[in-house]
Amino acid sequence: MKSKLLLFFIILSGPILGQKEVKKELFPIVETQTGFRKQFAYKRQLIDNPLALQIPLLEAQDPFVSREFLIYKRQQNNIKWISGITAILSFYTLLNKDAVSDGFYWSVVGGSAVANLYLGSVSVRHFRRALNRYNDLATDGSKISLKYAPDDRFGPTVGLVWNYKF
Repeated sequence: MKSKLLLFFIILSGPILGQKEVKKELFPIVETQTGFRKQFAYKRQLIDNPLALQIPLLEAQDPFVSREFLIYKRQQNNIKWISGITAILSFYTLLNKDAVSDGFYWSVVGGSAVANLYLGSVSVRHFRRALNRYNDLATDGSKISLKYAPDDRFGPTVGLVWNYKF
């Protein structure tokens, strides 16, 4: 009876214990800029909107990349809300010219412009952090770089350094 129970357990647990975690292959995201237009190349596809990179960035399953990208996404959403409220106020002012004073109108429009510029610059910084970390994960940390080091015996030395994770 015990041998049948043991055999039953081995048969059931074999597929579970035999599995190992498969690391998803990550492809680097390359940023190209032509004039004022930025595009991202991912798997031979050109992507215009950084928000379209949500799937590859979150598939990395890295907490830093996920947090930074979701902060970027939330701040972009806040920018849209602020712009929408300003557009509604402008449209309302266009229909009812005497209902809103000039000082209030220009203070709201100016304040929203300043808030959008600030949130835009901060959100781009978060997106850059997420993209740089993702690309570091995609290249597995292997890098070739040029290094300069002063040496007491030989003087200044220049060399190529290859970092590779084994």
